[in-house]
This record gives sequence, structure tokens and C-alpha cells, in this order.
Amino acid sequence: MANSTDAKSVDAKSVDADVFVDQQIAHDNIKRTAGWTDVAYHSVTAMVGAGVLGLPSVFAHLGWAGGCIMLAFSFWVSWYTYKLLAYMHEVPDLDSKEGGGIKRLDRYDQLSCYILGKNRGKWVLLPFQIAVLLGMAITYTVVGGNSLHAFTTAVNPEIKLRKWVFYIIFGGLELLLSLIPGFTELSIVSLLGALMSVAYCTIAVAMSGTVQPPAGSVNYEPMAVPRGGLERAMGIFNALTTILFAYSGHNVALEIQATLPRTEAHPTTVKPMMKGINITFIITGIAYFAVAIAGFYAFGTGVADNVLMSFAKGPTSWVVAMADMFVVVHVASAYQVYSQGPTSWVVAMADMFVVVHVASAYQVYSQPVFLLIEATIRERTTGEHLAVQSVGIRIAHVVFVTLVAIMIPFFGSLMGLVGAIAITPTTFLLPPLLWLLYKRPARWSVDWCTNWFLVVVTAVIGTLGTIGAIYGIAEASKSYHMFA
Repeated sequence: MANSTDAKSVDAKSVDADVFVDQQIAHDNIKRTAGWTDVAYHSVTAMVGAGVLGLPSVFAHLGWAGGCIMLAFSFWVSWYTYKLLAYMHEVPDLDSKEGGGIKRLDRYDQLSCYILGKNRGKWVLLPFQIAVLLGMAITYTVVGGNSLHAFTTAVNPEIKLRKWVFYIIFGGLELLLSLIPGFTELSIVSLLGALMSVAYCTIAVAMSGTVQPPAGSVNYEPMAVPRGGLERAMGIFNALTTILFAYSGHNVALEIQATLPRTEAHPTTVKPMMKGINITFIITGIAYFAVAIAGFYAFGTGVADNVLMSFAKGPTSWVVAMADMFVVVHVASAYQVYSQGPTSWVVAMADMFVVVHVASAYQVYSQPVFLLIEATIRERTTGEHLAVQSVGIRIAHVVFVTLVAIMIPFFGSLMGLVGAIAITPTTFLLPPLLWLLYKRPARWSVDWCTNWFLVVVTAVIGTLGTIGAIYGIAEASKSYHMFA
């Protein structure tokens, strides 16, 4: 059995140096040439995404105490489950001695199949993972299109194009980026995305700090907002999984770790992976808590689903435009900023930062989809026309995602829905469950209790969040007209 207790660890000294000669290329054509810094910026790009901009609105439903407690809890759980995945990347190879008896699980579905069996493993994981990868791409298309629209409006208010046009523009730019073959070639794009995510988080915090509301003018009590009982409950449910949406990097964790080499000097990838993960979570923690607390303090329960949109009008609007601008710079390097005065200029820049980041993160989440489909084609065919088929797959993916984004452009509810039905299982529920099945810790031990607690609690949160998110989308769709 792959999950037997006597196969928990690998003696690094037993690894034959000769096995590293031909291990630089993985079976799915993944280049194993990355370092811990690559892990860090790939993970930051995947983790610190558009969800951070929705964290202040979570406090609008949970309040100061509930928001801080839930944010701290989800931060710890996310780090813990990410660590579990990193430690399950290298497992004993019971079928072959190639690689010194070590089998590297380069994709999340490979881990699931290794522990649960081929058929059960795929059906347990793939529906949720595909939902995450597609859901993130759809949500990022909504964010990217909205930010492009905000940027354009900020620099030239005379342009009256409808939002769906910007979704198509963003999709076209993503179509070009999707032709990048894999994670290794995506490094520069991912690094730029990581820098942009830090940049627009900094802008959101700095601009929130400039807001000095008169005493008593901002409401911080969710119960003081006039809502019906059902609406209040659904808002809380959606808020819980909106926080979980912000922690979605686990779905590409093993694909990222797969790019790390095992060498004679470093016979395991766990150490550099954990170094990159820890750096990622330091950056993530600072960004998430700063944006959530500063944004809610500035606007209270009146904060927008996307905190940058709270600055879209008034003397601080130039900051939002600045973030939007840096986002677009990444996806369309030819864009130039045309200032319409000091107030619109910064708002455009802020919107640009967002577009740059989500364009990069879109690709980080799309690569596992491409790798999975291409691996399936390679297994079932001779692979003679794989290059042509790969291009066709990528085009179809971007077109599908863009069309769905046009049909469901509800950022706040989308975050909650994707967080509930997809990110919660793959990020918070499955890693501890797989760890329990793989390691089989003693019943009632700390390890056993911790992981079962996470399985049960996150399953309940995911169920409640799904209900809240579907309610939110249903309510928003009542006043929405496609191509309006």
C-alpha cells in the first residue's frame, strides 16, 4: 500500500547520485530548473490575487472581531495545508527504483490517485480542481475587464464602451499569453504579477490610510445595517468563503514544486519549497491583514466588494486608476498612461496594477488545465499533432472563460461561489484528508485530531458558503442584462 506507515520518509543518503542525470525533465515535459525564489513569486502570484481586494467587504458582514478571527484562522489553515502538500510531493515509488525509489507527484491529481487509487482519486479531486482553475480564470477575467474599463474611464471619460467589450479585450490578451508553454517559461510573467499584486495592495492600504472619516461618520457594526434576516445570513455565509477564496494557491502547489530539481547536494525538494512557501505567507499575511483592516477602517460597512472601487470617485480616484494601469501594462505593454489631471491619474495606475496581476495569475491557474489535457492526449494518442492540439485547447479555454465572465460578471458573489464549491475542498479539506489516509496517524493524537477538525469544519463552511454565494448571484442577476 502506498500509504503504509513504514513508507513515511526517505533517507536522503540512500539516493544514488546517478539518478539525477536524467531527472531534469519530468514526464509531462516540465523543466526542473527552478529555485526557491521561483516558488515564492509563482506562489505569491497564485495566492495574493483579486480576492485580497474583497477582504474589507468581508468585515462588513462579520465585524471587527469576526473578520479578524476568520482571517487569522484561514491564514494558519492555508499555510498548514500548503505544507502538507509540499511534504506529499515526494513519496516512495513501490513500482520502480528509478529516482532512487522516490516518486515525484507533479500534479494534484497524481497525489490524489496515488493515495486513493487511480479511478477514485480522479473523481474525488478533478471536479473540484477544474472548478477552481476555471473559476479563478473567470473571476480574474471579470476583475481584469472591470479594471480595464475603470482605467479607460479614468484617463478618458469620453470613452463610453460597455464593460463586456473590455472583457473581450482582456480575453484576447490572455489568448496571447496562453501560448506560453509552461511554468518555467512563465517565470517572468509570474514575477511581474507578484510585483503588481504587492503594488496594488500597497496602494489600497496607503489610500485607505489617507481617508480620515469624522468621528461617528462611518458605521462598523454589521447589525446596524438595515437587512432582512435571510439577507444577513446569506451575507455572512458568502463572507466566510470570500475569505477562503483569497487562499487558492494550493491548486498549483505541486505543479510549482515539480519545477524544482533534486540534485546530489539537495536530494529533496521539500526544503526549498518550504522556504518559498514561508516567504509567500509572510508577504500574504502582511498584505491581507493590512488591506482588510485599512479598507474596513476607512469605509466601514459601506466598503465596495472591490475596495479599489471605493476610491473611484473623489480626490483619491487617481490612486485606483494607477493600480488599474499597472495591470494593463502587464497584459499590453504598449499601453501608455494619458493623464487627465492629478485625480484621475492615480486611479488609472491602481487599476493597471490589478490588470497586470490578474493577467499573470490567470496564466498560473490555466497552466495546470493545459498540462492535464495535454498529458491525457499524450497518453491516448501518439502525440504526433500535440502542438496543434495544444494551441486549439488554449484558444477554446480562453474563449469559454471569457464568454462565461460576460454572462456572470458578479465579482463579490463569484469569489464566494468559487471559494465555497472549489477552493474550500481543494485547499482546506482534501490536503488534511489525504494526509490522514497517507500517514495514518494514531487515533486521538494531535496530528489525527487537527486534521479531522479541519476536514469537518471546512466542509461545513463550504456548504454554508455555497448557499450564500448562489443566493448572491441570484439576487444580482435580477437586475443584470447581458451586453447592456
